[in-house]
Amino acid sequence: MGELKTVIFAERYQIIRPLAQGGFGKTFLACDHYLPGHPQCVIKQLFLANASPEILKTAQRLFHLEAETLYKLGTHPQIPTLLAHFEHSGEFYLVQEYIPGPSLQQELVQLVQLKRPAASSLSERSHYTCTLLQDLLSILAFVHQQNVIHRDIKPANLIRRHHQLVLIDFGAVKRLTQPLTQSLTQ
Repeated sequence: MGELKTVIFAERYQIIRPLAQGGFGKTFLACDHYLPGHPQCVIKQLFLANASPEILKTAQRLFHLEAETLYKLGTHPQIPTLLAHFEHSGEFYLVQEYIPGPSLQQELVQLVQLKRPAASSLSERSHYTCTLLQDLLSILAFVHQQNVIHRDIKPANLIRRHHQLVLIDFGAVKRLTQPLTQSLTQ
């Protein structure tokens, strides 16, 4: 882990620690050395090892489309802001606002493990569920107004910040060519 602290992306972002790794890339917690106070951010590194020029060109087009979509979506207070995006050595990078806090998955596991009496009454569970859905639906309404479908909504992709849910990980996002309401009615 000491080696990661020396890794700098774009002569600006210093890696603090890895957060996740998937088939198409890695996600890191980093700090931005250009901004005052060196705020933390999330860097998503997308790589296409040994990709043909055609695949790389398509990936580049999709990457820029995803970045454009994320810039638009990041204007909502419950969606992380896209701070920057760039390419380097055939790899693509997205830099997003870091959202500290527990995921909804962690919250639900903790509720089950604690077996809280309040969480076990029907009225408390109903209130919790309704509050959760109202919070999530307000985010999804905004996302859909932008003609975007998230496609990976799950408790691990919802983080609790200041008593509100924040929807993260727009890696599987689909942008619609026509308004969502129009495509649902056809």
